[in-house]
Amino acid sequence: MIKLKPKKPKGLKTPPMAQLKIIFVIIVLLSILLSVRQTSMTGRYIAMMDLVAPTNIVSLATETVTVAEHDSAEASTEKAGDIDKKAEPLGTANDIRNPAVSNNYANATSLAGTEAETFKRYDKVVIATKIHGNHQWKLVVQSMCLLHFSYNHKLLYDIVVFTALDNIPKESIEALEKMVAPAKITIVIDNIGFQEEIAALTPVKYDIFLKRCNVTDPVNLTWWSNCPSRLAYNWQAEFRSVRIWEHPALEKYKYMLWLDSDGFPSREWKKDPIGYFIENKGVIMFDNFPQGRASSKMAQQYLDAFNTTVCNLKMNTTGGHLQRSLINQNEYDAMASGKSKVNCNTGVQLIHGFMHITDLDFYRQPKVLNGLKSLLGNCFLCRTPDDQLAVTIPAAIYAPEKSWDMRLHGFDLKVYHNMKMDGKEKVKTPTDNKQPPTTNRGFVTYWKLVGSKEFPTADKVCGPIITEQYR
Repeated sequence: MIKLKPKKPKGLKTPPMAQLKIIFVIIVLLSILLSVRQTSMTGRYIAMMDLVAPTNIVSLATETVTVAEHDSAEASTEKAGDIDKKAEPLGTANDIRNPAVSNNYANATSLAGTEAETFKRYDKVVIATKIHGNHQWKLVVQSMCLLHFSYNHKLLYDIVVFTALDNIPKESIEALEKMVAPAKITIVIDNIGFQEEIAALTPVKYDIFLKRCNVTDPVNLTWWSNCPSRLAYNWQAEFRSVRIWEHPALEKYKYMLWLDSDGFPSREWKKDPIGYFIENKGVIMFDNFPQGRASSKMAQQYLDAFNTTVCNLKMNTTGGHLQRSLINQNEYDAMASGKSKVNCNTGVQLIHGFMHITDLDFYRQPKVLNGLKSLLGNCFLCRTPDDQLAVTIPAAIYAPEKSWDMRLHGFDLKVYHNMKMDGKEKVKTPTDNKQPPTTNRGFVTYWKLVGSKEFPTADKVCGPIITEQYR
């Protein structure tokens, strides 16, 4: 191998001693320069690492998350405002990345480039939701994807998805697992089978159920039967109101963030609602109150179940918690007979059930569980109590001052549900530059015209996964 050496200019001779001195000086100067450069580069590296945490590459099954073609009416909205006429293609596993996460997940921070706030990871926390089966699976993917980008990428809490039907394809589950990784997600079948649940009823419950369905044999009944309302929907009400508190899938957890599968976070959460809830020893913290009202005719049922009933339940806007008074059976009887003029409105305003944080141990207490089971009585697949009444009544009776409204405690999370933000304001989605915004639009349109711009970090992966105009 030929080695090429730089040629020494002719006519220049350097004495040996002087040559050594020059070499020594050059070595010292090079050493100093390298030291300065290394220090500078190290400082830059540390500064960059402070801004950008490690990321996880998302690998998704394209058939699960590809946005399908919209109908002509939906497609026409793409021309409104500043929406590009040509849709941007979905990213691939090489160019779509999860938000930044902390190395140890104990003290995660907000996304790079946003105002940082430390988020502490707590033990025994779970995120939970429920669907009936595979026909609602895309709702779960949409919801959990957005929740991951808005919040859970920072803390990686376990996720439990309850489903009534065991019909979700394995590849769909694996795609969601990759989307929310390294958070753990578990799919839980929440019943033993429709006909098996009926067969397991006590004789009294069995007879009442058949009578309500107007049949003598349940063999032809399905989840989709009406008795008189849809049994599939009634099952989610019964499960969430009574059965969920003792379910084995949740027994190792103490705190639960419940988010309906059609609840869609629309921006990053700069503050940690779960951390606040735990540190301040809350019982329930909800995104919205009130949502509907239970009839005053149920007052006697509350008395039978809890030995007291609630009067004048409302929100204390100063303290941000529920406020009420209680009366016992004698006081209620006196009021009902006209012998007492006590001011008691027994119609109960309800906590909105689509999103809340709960202390599971509170709802597992015998006095709470037994009361809820008493309200359910011998009815199977009924909506009394539903999930909203079930979380409201015990909290109102036993812990009103620990039952908090999120916004009144500083948490404006902007979760889209049924065309409202946080159950409060109607979402106004633009139509075009000449017409005023309208509230009569679904989530897909909202995300394309508004959400994608306000939450671009999530849009590359999450926007939108569903194709129908879910409210």
